[in-house]
Amino acid sequence: MSLLTWHRPEFEGREGELINQNAIAELAGVTRAAVSNWTVRDKTFPAVAAVQGTQPQAPRLYVLTEVAAWLAARASRPRTQRAPAPRRPRREILAERAERAARRIAEEQQRMTALYAELGKAAERLKRAEDELAAVQAELRS
Repeated sequence: MSLLTWHRPEFEGREGELINQNAIAELAGVTRAAVSNWTVRDKTFPAVAAVQGTQPQAPRLYVLTEVAAWLAARASRPRTQRAPAPRRPRREILAERAERAARRIAEEQQRMTALYAELGKAAERLKRAEDELAAVQAELRS
């Protein structure tokens, strides 16, 4: 193993008893992200025994027997179920969607009005520039 920073020195020299998060994910049949969430969100998750390397995101190592016990205890806990969100009447959902669409239309109409006003100003500037060019060219010809 590469350089290890020990958080629990009692496991120093017992590296064979350690497991990283990838191996935990494989053992538990979940993704690596799920294991990462457990380590952050579940205060009962086993403590880090060592860190492999010096980078901030270096792999954390855990004691295999502690992880296995934690997984077994987790499997035996009753899962809390969230109550399903109350169903809203379809008419209410459609009415909200219609209101949002109407607001978007009104906003786009305001933008179009502003763009037309700007376009009118640009057309006036273009006409003045064309008139000026025509006048200069006429003066050059005379």
